Amino acid sequence: MASQTKRGPSPGRSEGPLTRILFLRHGETDWNVRRRIQGWKGTGLNALGRAQAERAAERVRMMGFDPQILLTSDLRRARETAAALGRRFTLKPRLRKDLRERHFGSWEGRTLEQVLAEAGISGRARKDPFLAFEPEGGESMADFAARMRGFLEAVLKEYPGGRIAAVTHGGPVRIAACLAAGIPVRRYYSLGRPGNVGLTLLGHQGGIWWVETYNDMAHLESSGAEVRERQKERL
Repeated sequence: MASQTKRGPSPGRSEGPLTRILFLRHGETDWNVRRRIQGWKGTGLNALGRAQAERAAERVRMMGFDPQILLTSDLRRARETAAALGRRFTLKPRLRKDLRERHFGSWEGRTLEQVLAEAGISGRARKDPFLAFEPEGGESMADFAARMRGFLEAVLKEYPGGRIAAVTHGGPVRIAACLAAGIPVRRYYSLGRPGNVGLTLLGHQGGIWWVETYNDMAHLESSGAEVRERQKERL
């Protein structure tokens, strides 16, 4: 999906510190390739994923974002992606459970097609399968959204005025963007799934959140059509 932007407060306004969060989705894993639902399980990065993480770290440097704080989900694929940023900016990643992917319970390790077939889900519901029903033993969408809302609030409290890089997963990126843009969480699929190492930049000032960039993947464009194609529909 191409990057999307939304205007924030006008440059002339100054209502408290400007806080910016640059979200980075983890690099590719073997479970991504096999279309297995990862959730709180999953594998570490594969060879392509490790290369993607390095390219993303270089892109962040070229953007001039220069993060002061590096946060990451404590799941392996995110930690390995964050390590590339840590080396590039000489930052120690700070582990956060609230940046984890949604917990998919009994679905984890299975393909989405298997889950939908066993549940008898078909037709329009297949476009928004994670809203159609809740995973057994997993996290409800309401709880997931509340967790991400809590993360955004915690960042404002802990790092006011900071430039924060946050390495996470596709679900948290979409939920955070919905919350910042005022899009109802039940419509989060309208944003499209962030690709591996897609960059999403949120800003906050004066009580207002906004989305500056969504799923920017320009740093992979020179990798060739095959790599771009493999970004599509990765879980």
